Amino acid sequence: MTEPRLIVEVRYGKLAGTKTVIDSGRGLRVGRTDLADLVIAHDMQMSGTHFELQWDGARCALRDLHSQSGTRLGGQAVEQGEVPHGGWIQAGETDFMVYVEGKTNPPVDFLEEDELAREQARVLAAEQALFSLRSLAGDKPLYAVLDMARDRRILALVREHVELHRSLYDGPQGETFEDVAPYLVGPMRRDSALLDRLVREGFGKRWGIYCTSDEKFVEVRRHFRRFLMVELDETGEQVYFRFYDPGVARVFWPTCNAAQRTELYGTLGDIFVEGKDLSLLRLPR
Repeated sequence: MTEPRLIVEVRYGKLAGTKTVIDSGRGLRVGRTDLADLVIAHDMQMSGTHFELQWDGARCALRDLHSQSGTRLGGQAVEQGEVPHGGWIQAGETDFMVYVEGKTNPPVDFLEEDELAREQARVLAAEQALFSLRSLAGDKPLYAVLDMARDRRILALVREHVELHRSLYDGPQGETFEDVAPYLVGPMRRDSALLDRLVREGFGKRWGIYCTSDEKFVEVRRHFRRFLMVELDETGEQVYFRFYDPGVARVFWPTCNAAQRTELYGTLGDIFVEGKDLSLLRLPR
């Protein structure tokens, strides 16, 4: 069995969302200059080579490289230490989070007989949807907009995989609603382990929507951010628009005129939601 990789994520700042992957038996040096493997050039409080991580497939060892301002693990200054899954590292003015790829297993649910039948139907539908989404991801990059408020499991999954993920909210709003915000995730390819787990665990549970796009992550995120708030015709009130909820999308889409659909699609390829009958539904242009 292949040993899991280590994922190092820049949590805040200019490079927020950047992920670096460390294979088993390898290391990573972090610092401000090109002498580092992961370069945080804008952080003037970080040393040229600030700290180093070593990953053996089971344990992550941290070593401060005689930095000027020191390295903190879990808020405590350290010269060396072991970084746990979900560990928090501070160096200079930059925060990092460390995760073991695919670490957390799905929860085990004990179902009643009628619930078991529904779950078996959902699992079958999820496999069919996954087959279709894998095929799509083989032709174009696949993205998802996921509702973290739906299930705490979703955020754990995206943190433990290599694809980019970032809240659609910015600034104080993004920090306040970090655990319940809509997130853009991707791009996912045909062999994405994250795609497998999102669909197998979440399809039929209204975790989010999927779309294809040739645009870069930042452009897809910019597009979707335009629709976070809408104005009600009757009152002019600004309200949150949960377009990323498949149930909302299924009801809202038939009410849109051609111009509205064109605006919502923008430069995206296709948008897909789970149908009420657990089919994979493409929203028509």
